Amino acid sequence: MIVVEEGRSLKKMHGFSLLEVSIVLLIMGMLLSSVLQPFGAQMAERQRNQTKTEMLEIRSALVGYVAANHRFPCPLTRVSGSNGDCSRVHGFVPAAALGVDGSYNDDGLLIDSWGQPYLYSVSNGDADADGTADFTSVGGMQRAGMQLLSGEFEICDTAASCSRLRANQVAVVLVSTGSKMSARSNDERENSDGDNRFVSRDIDQVGDDQFDDMVVWLSESVLFAQLIQARVLP
Repeated sequence: MIVVEEGRSLKKMHGFSLLEVSIVLLIMGMLLSSVLQPFGAQMAERQRNQTKTEMLEIRSALVGYVAANHRFPCPLTRVSGSNGDCSRVHGFVPAAALGVDGSYNDDGLLIDSWGQPYLYSVSNGDADADGTADFTSVGGMQRAGMQLLSGEFEICDTAASCSRLRANQVAVVLVSTGSKMSARSNDERENSDGDNRFVSRDIDQVGDDQFDDMVVWLSESVLFAQLIQARVLP
């Protein structure tokens, strides 16, 4: 027999108080958070690794394209079609011309792990002053020769001062804009503002100057070595 003390309700005896429910929910939330945070970090790391691998594959495909065609492919625009627009310095990766595999958006542009199109820039320098871009016209690099041929891009550690130059005279730059497109920092905006300076530095997701862009370039020395090996340059 169950004896109910005077002044106590059956409802209270057979249920939980709001305080008890709140404590349980708090504990469950803390446990769930401790599980999800490492999972989120692992997912972000996998996305960065996958994107870096794809960017290196694109760079290798660019070298192969130059060896076969004696020029770099022109950047794509959203309306240029698969042949690209040779009047443009900055645009998107010409994936069809390179024959690289990957995911594409509705505009047919190759995208990174966060669904953003890869950015592709190729120098339009005319070192021999023949009226054609050295790097995107057929035979342009051969006509300019190693003595004159030089890219116009520079890779810096910050947009403001370029206190530490990572590379200069760069002909080709690839950029992934990372996980966030809104509220981009000054260094991140530098990588998509259409000039000849790019920023590459360690990921930083704390404070006002956050940075998670990924930048890959083809240095002058590596490019020349590949062009000589492919007999594009003497």
